Amino acid sequence: MTHDLRTRRDALKILGAGAAAATWPWPAPATISALEPVIPRARYFPLADVRVTGGPFLVAQQLDAGYLLTLEPDRLLHNFRVNAGLAPRAPVYGGWESQEPWVDIRCHGHTLGHYLSAASYMYASSGDARFSERVDYIVGELAECQPKTGGWLAAFPDGVAPLTDSLAGKPFAGVPWYTTHKVMAGLRDAHLQRGSAGALEVLVKFADWVSAASAGVSPARFQKMLEREHGGMNEVFADLAAITGNPQYRNLALNFSHQALLEPLASGIDALDGLHSNTQIPKVVGFSRIYDLSGRDWGIYDRAARFFWHSVVEQRSFATGGHGDVEHFFPKNEFAKHLDSAKTMETCCTHNMLRLTRSLYARDPRAAYFDYYERALLNGILASQDPASGMNTYFQATRPGYVRLYHTPFESFWCCTGSGMENHARYGESIYAHDDEALYVNLFMPSTLQWRERGLTVTQETRFPDEDTVTLRFACEKPQRLKLRIRHPSWCDTLRTTWNSRGTSRSRDPGSYHEIPGERIRTGDVLEIRLPMKPWLEPLPNSPEQGALMFGPLVLAARLGTAGLTPGAQLIVNERESGQMLNYAVPIPAWTQPLALLPGALVRDAGETLAFTASGFANNETVKFAPWFRLTNERYNLYWQRSASP
Repeated sequence: MTHDLRTRRDALKILGAGAAAATWPWPAPATISALEPVIPRARYFPLADVRVTGGPFLVAQQLDAGYLLTLEPDRLLHNFRVNAGLAPRAPVYGGWESQEPWVDIRCHGHTLGHYLSAASYMYASSGDARFSERVDYIVGELAECQPKTGGWLAAFPDGVAPLTDSLAGKPFAGVPWYTTHKVMAGLRDAHLQRGSAGALEVLVKFADWVSAASAGVSPARFQKMLEREHGGMNEVFADLAAITGNPQYRNLALNFSHQALLEPLASGIDALDGLHSNTQIPKVVGFSRIYDLSGRDWGIYDRAARFFWHSVVEQRSFATGGHGDVEHFFPKNEFAKHLDSAKTMETCCTHNMLRLTRSLYARDPRAAYFDYYERALLNGILASQDPASGMNTYFQATRPGYVRLYHTPFESFWCCTGSGMENHARYGESIYAHDDEALYVNLFMPSTLQWRERGLTVTQETRFPDEDTVTLRFACEKPQRLKLRIRHPSWCDTLRTTWNSRGTSRSRDPGSYHEIPGERIRTGDVLEIRLPMKPWLEPLPNSPEQGALMFGPLVLAARLGTAGLTPGAQLIVNERESGQMLNYAVPIPAWTQPLALLPGALVRDAGETLAFTASGFANNETVKFAPWFRLTNERYNLYWQRSASP
């Protein structure tokens, strides 16, 4: 995780506006009125009311749960207790949590925050009391630390100094506010997902310490501090303002909003080239949340968030929904130059783009948001987990002939280890949404929904993506009228629905919602949905002569064998090696015909799970393909172009 941020002065130079002093595009704190939140047009269901019931997502959730239960909270708490002057109860973990000299980025303690979030989400997703017990234990331990520190919670080797030095305008080590965000977000999630009142008390005390410590810091100094990666500090304070109704926390959210990014984005200017990707995305999630608090006053935050999403999703993303190289955005016309990299598509970035997508969709429930969400969830998040060990990727490389690499259980703790813990606990949170009159079905995943306010249960049965049929079964306490809005994915030419084996309707409008208006729902009613999938080619952005082979929403990868791999080789020590291992040359099949003919060469193999064979490659070679998310521990190729005949 590297950290390069432009100052506002540099951003203005890029925009041709010259240098200027930092400004605040919001009212002074004394003039800020009470919170006037934006009412979302679509609302998500509580995660505790949705259960994933089958398929690869449930397998991934269960693997993640097993990993979370192998981790020891006392080892994650080690440095927090030391900094509070309390005796640790267990030795600290290795990797980014360790005191080793090479760990110079001040991420010590970030894993505890991610773990607290993951355990809270896993409790909501599963109801497993073991996770609520762990959340309660960690919250209690942090509460014990706070009287000794005056409110702050840090696991850095040099205690609170990186935070106080940063506020004082002194040189400071690493990314202390990034880690602080993870801890505060973990406490927020413990409150919202676990229902922990104690977590909110600890969070408020920590937030009040930040407020007091930053009092009197000038806007210019604050903006200078924000040149270093600081996670979603603006988001967590916006969330705390929404939870408590206290405008003081909204003021802090505003203070933690980086002008060098906000202003050009709100003006419709993409100046992202060369910027550290996962530094920017959490800021933009925060911009979106700030707009939720008082949209009438701060349209600049909404404009910035929406423009950023469109720029990244539509112009800066690979077929999987991931983006970037060596953690940074690169020029939009240079995708072809980065295909040989072993450090493309950082998993944290996809995690945070999904969070931004959820936020934007709630205000504007368009199918396009979930077209991206589905693609990134299947090809980025589900693909990030090793199905043998439950470990997660840092990068998902586009390099031809490479292999996915995963963290070790106890000696890595990268940023993507932490977000990876959360990812597989959250699959149920976005399947469904609703407004006052309609149920939105956004994702096709075996699941049950309890819509408690309506006394309605919806059961989704499907083997998607291995099959194209989805069945919704309804049970309700009393008959009721309800509109159904079924996402018609952009990859599906014609969507068909059948109600109770009788009435059939069709949608020929990909990238929209197919509405079934005002049905009177009764127990036993069944809606069958057909989503025919076909092979197609996704061009590489700004390089149409190259493309990835798709089947429906799935990226297909060529299976290139296991040459040079040994058992356990996918587990590595730290991120400094993750892009440098297994550089073993394997021959890449050559496609010598026009690229547009490649999808037609694909034939589905017999069997219940998706697998394909393509013929027509050079030297009469046939190539096996599998969904990218399933291709683990073997070499692959993702992008193709027409090659000269050998």
